[in-house]
Amino acid sequence: MSPNAPKNPTRPIRVDLTEWGVFGEATNAMDSDRSAALRAFMNWYLHKPGSKTPTRPSRAVVDAAREAYLKKESEKATSEAPE
Repeated sequence: MSPNAPKNPTRPIRVDLTEWGVFGEATNAMDSDRSAALRAFMNWYLHKPGSKTPTRPSRAVVDAAREAYLKKESEKATSEAPE
């Protein structure tokens, strides 16, 4: 196994694309990422020893994340639109 290979394989899940994008923005705002947040939730959910309840962002952080994501998507759609 190469030293840069991840130790765990990826797992596909079905998630609404907008919610996935907002989740990414929210985890970034919390200095984390989606994978770390999902792993923390799973560890807590499965009663893994030493796991703690994951930190949930405030409503303001989530609202700002949703606004940022929707703005990026709007800008992307505008730049990709034919003239």
